[in-house]
Amino acid sequence: MSLLAVNNLAIATGGHDLVADLSFAIEPGQRLGLIGESGSGKSLTAMAISGLLPPAIVPRGSVTLDGVEVIGAPERKLNKLRGAASAVVFQEPLTALDPLMKLGRQLAEPLRRRFRREGRDLAGIEAETIALLERVSLPQPQRIANAYPYEVSGGQRQRVAIAMALACRPKLLIADEPTTALDVTTQAEILALLDSLVRDLGMALLFISHDLPVVSTIVDQVLVLRQGRMVETGPVKSVLGTPTQQYTQSLVAAARAFDTALGAR
Repeated sequence: MSLLAVNNLAIATGGHDLVADLSFAIEPGQRLGLIGESGSGKSLTAMAISGLLPPAIVPRGSVTLDGVEVIGAPERKLNKLRGAASAVVFQEPLTALDPLMKLGRQLAEPLRRRFRREGRDLAGIEAETIALLERVSLPQPQRIANAYPYEVSGGQRQRVAIAMALACRPKLLIADEPTTALDVTTQAEILALLDSLVRDLGMALLFISHDLPVVSTIVDQVLVLRQGRMVETGPVKSVLGTPTQQYTQSLVAAARAFDTALGAR
């Protein structure tokens, strides 16, 4: 059984399909990239997988995560999946994190859920919080734990967000444009961190991005979306190296032209 199986997924609002006829699967330990231009339905798909779509946006079809049907599931059942089966790293950590709560306290919340699930003594949460901050290569973890989100850099906030996603030891990590808001150097550091964490912890990865060079460095398979529909899918080297569909060819050509322009500067 696949860790994640998406079958004939459609996502609609106001009678209009934003995503339609989307099917794919992710096996344990597999890395899949979901790419496409803005508005192609990438983030909506991630939200449907996590059961996080707002009431006005209605999913149809089937999304099975760790053996549980997500579409139509009650919130209490979805809450059991979140963290344990999957966790999400969002694009902008400054909005994903609570600005009025210290980072260590925010990280302790998902840790508390895991400790209770495992029947562990909650007294160990503080030490585990520091250990997780060290795991995501944050310097001075005690200082970070005592800081508010606005008191640390964007790259440090994203590392905390990654630590929070890892706190419950999910089987599937969903990274939704996790490097877009960061400078190039910090992007590379976050990508290297995600790569090592996914490998070391044996997680599956769904990596969402419009940046083809970024996707190619971290995933094995790729799925191309356009206006909510799958255009092309396959091994990342084949799809991005020798794309067969005109839309994918245009994406690759645009990425190459952009890299050439940057090189010329």
